[in-house]
Amino acid sequence: MQKKPLFIILGLFIAPILIAKLVLVNDWYQGAKTNTGELLSPPLAMSQPPQAWLLLYNPSEKCTQQCQQSLWQMQQVHTLLAAEGKRVQRYLTKYPETVIRPESLSRDHVEISTLARLQLSPVNQQQLSTDTLYLVDPLGNIFMHYQYPTDRAAAIKVSAGLLKDLKRLLKISKIG
Repeated sequence: MQKKPLFIILGLFIAPILIAKLVLVNDWYQGAKTNTGELLSPPLAMSQPPQAWLLLYNPSEKCTQQCQQSLWQMQQVHTLLAAEGKRVQRYLTKYPETVIRPESLSRDHVEISTLARLQLSPVNQQQLSTDTLYLVDPLGNIFMHYQYPTDRAAAIKVSAGLLKDLKRLLKISKIG
């Protein structure tokens, strides 16, 4: 009779350990992830550090509707940063040719000529995907990217994630 309580007590202490081991071995546990963008591993290093946080958009040769939507989303995120927006600058890696007819431009249109162009080294330029937004820290590390989908609702979710990531980075960052 004395052994039954001992087995119960041992079971209470050993069972959680066995369950935890089972969860980890079978990959049932998804680790915590606080960022919504995709981290670049290893990050790309710029030859000239920008001394500010950058939203760097790498458009394709021709700026289609998706390109325009991405630029507009980038502008909206920058606007929503409010006072912290002074610490973040928007750049393009190249000036694309706009292929959208002026009559079909919506209110979500961003004039490309108003954005500054950032010259990257040829090696860095080749490593960047087209129609992708990159996040660059003030030390010149291109460390995260966001791919805007063609679906407007999904693109808004990507922008919300970018805004959340930027606010978190700016809050904890002592640089830039």
